[in-house]
Parts: sequence; C-alpha cells; structure tokens
Amino acid sequence: MDIWDELITEHRDEFEQEPNEGHFDRFGEKLRKSKIKRRGLNFSTFMKVAAILIIILVSADLVIRFRNPKTEFKEAHVIKSDLGEATFFYTRKINNGIRDLEKMAGEGIGSRKEIVQIKRELSEMDSLFVNLQNEYKANPNDERIINAMIEYYQTKLDIVNTIKTDLENVKNLKRKDNENPEI
Repeated sequence: MDIWDELITEHRDEFEQEPNEGHFDRFGEKLRKSKIKRRGLNFSTFMKVAAILIIILVSADLVIRFRNPKTEFKEAHVIKSDLGEATFFYTRKINNGIRDLEKMAGEGIGSRKEIVQIKRELSEMDSLFVNLQNEYKANPNDERIINAMIEYYQTKLDIVNTIKTDLENVKNLKRKDNENPEI
C-alpha cells in the first residue's frame, strides 16, 4: 500500500468530521481581506494599461508618418545618395579599366584603333543611359529604373573587364610563344 493510502485509512474518522462552527465564516472573511489587499495594481491591470499605451504610441507614429511629407523626401534622398555612390563607384572602375586598356595598347597589346572603337561603342551605350536618366527624373522613386541604371553600369564594367582579360590572355600567349623557341 501507498503511504498516502495508509495515512488516509488511519485518520479516516478525522476526515469525516464536520468543520468547527464558524469555519466557513472565517474562511469567507479571509478571502475578502485578501481581495482588498490585491486591489492595488495587479498584473492583468498593468498589462491592459501597457497595451493601451502601445496602441496609442503606434497610432500616433503612423499618423505622423502618413501626414508628414518630409519622410518621403528623406527616403528619396537616401535613394539618390545610394545611386550617387553606385554611379561614382562604377564610373571610377570603368574609367580605370579604360586607362588600363590604353596602357596595354601603349605596350603593344591591342591597338589604338581598337581602343577608339571600344570607346565609341561605350559612348553608344551612354545614349541608352540618357533615356534611363530622363525616366529617373520623371520617376525618382521607381526602383526598376534605379536597378536598370545600376545594371547599365555593371554591364559596362563587365565589358571593359572582359576586353581587358582577353588582352591579358593575348599578352600571356605572346610571352609564352617567345619564351619557348623550338630547337
């Protein structure tokens, strides 16, 4: 048998007795006193007040954001500055690549004619970019136009890098041909 079962069977007669007189009155009085003490600030009241304050603050923030046009200006300014940074980065890389191509032509890898033709083709690409710039002026917050502008720079840089890599490969092949004379 279990300890609890033994305890209950030994004290069965005590469990079957009625409580002393006034027990329920004393118990009710203790309950009322404990309710009075808890009336201050309990957890559920605190949570309700906190939830109401959060709702009010979020609502006020949304009203301010939707009514204040300066936030749109700030977002547009951030986009413009990011586009400006990208433009500066890619333009610098492209110009450095073209300078490298000119330097290679000076070393006899490729010709000046080829460099002139490459520059002409890149400037033809620039005419397409002018259309993108006009569209950007009309819709400065359109992400598709901004992405197209960045892709334009990436493509132009890829072309310059590909030509540069091809010329370096030709340079390496010429060097190997000169170093391995047949006997």
